[in-house]
Amino acid sequence: MAVSAAKQSNVRILGWTAFWSGMSQEMVYPLLPIFLVVALSSSKTALGVVEGLLGVGVTLARYLSGRAVDRGRSPLRLTRFSYAVSLIARPLIAAAPSVVAVGILRVADGLGKGGKDAPRDVLVAADADDEAMGRSFGLQVMLDTLGSVAGPLAAAGILFVVGQSAGGLRLAFALASLPAFGAIYQLRRAHDVAPRGKHVNVSIRSLPRPFFILLIAVTLFGIANSSDTLLLLRAHGAGLNAAYLAVLFAGFNLVYALLAVPAGVLSDRIGRRPLLIVAWIAYAATYAGFAFASRAWQLIALFLGYGVYYAIAQGTIKAWVVGLVPEERRGAAFGLIAAASGLLLLPASVIAGVLWDSFGPKPAFLFGSIAALAALAVVILSPSLRRQIETKSQSIDSTSSA
Repeated sequence: MAVSAAKQSNVRILGWTAFWSGMSQEMVYPLLPIFLVVALSSSKTALGVVEGLLGVGVTLARYLSGRAVDRGRSPLRLTRFSYAVSLIARPLIAAAPSVVAVGILRVADGLGKGGKDAPRDVLVAADADDEAMGRSFGLQVMLDTLGSVAGPLAAAGILFVVGQSAGGLRLAFALASLPAFGAIYQLRRAHDVAPRGKHVNVSIRSLPRPFFILLIAVTLFGIANSSDTLLLLRAHGAGLNAAYLAVLFAGFNLVYALLAVPAGVLSDRIGRRPLLIVAWIAYAATYAGFAFASRAWQLIALFLGYGVYYAIAQGTIKAWVVGLVPEERRGAAFGLIAAASGLLLLPASVIAGVLWDSFGPKPAFLFGSIAALAALAVVILSPSLRRQIETKSQSIDSTSSA
């Protein structure tokens, strides 16, 4: 879709919005496990509950915002409102007196975080060229993740200067409000897309069968996908303090950012299915490694390698949805696929936390690895997904011959 000269492409504008929002988010996220488990004396199970509740907020908001877009609501207004909720909630954790208060603010953050996903993806897809859809979503992932590199480094710098006490953690959370101004500025420059009018049927049954199978696989993967704060806590147990955890998280995000666009371009060339298979294999291998690693350098290497999964999976799934679903139903599809990715975050994180509290970290991470392999089996073995890829390839060959 062409964009007039008077309007700059939402692909880049929303990418830079994601950069500043990601910076704000990641000034908070890598410090949360230390803040909750050490400063507020909570258990791993409580940590899993708090982060799982965020996932519930994300899931609910993703689904509802996707339906709202397909019913004619402005994608830009939904995106702006959702970003505002998150950008306000995150720094307020600095004043949270208890685990309960942190949980409430994380739910609010989740509502904002999830609410912007489907409408933002619709805005990006409307401005992106069909032959470069993977690259466009890869650019979103890259800029979002570069913000996620800057955020932990900023937090680490604060802790190195003021100390790593509870007060230092709270100060880092409060200063996470500063990058919000950059996100607000970028959102003011974005442009809306024409309303689609009310969509008659946006239920799962109205969507193509290959999308439905992919939705099942992503939902199964949600069982494996417990909160990444548990990975950070595992590294903390190997001797890394809060500041070094923030630096490690920045390194993870740097790997993620550097590989996001090349992964998107590669998915445009060879297809989404092979890339998603590689991503989920990387996830299962990383979690198995976290189960058995015992030294700090091993956990650092695994955490950096974990960025490979993120770089490939996030943009690839979104680009695959664009290829599977008609344009007029993409809002609902984006909402459903995003909701499915977070639907089971609460039980997944609670299960991992309970296993850790009861039996140690090894069973918790092995559970995640095995569950990821179950989701991978759906993508590999599903005839519907294989036929969809074959049909698309045949269509391209026919067009080339003509």
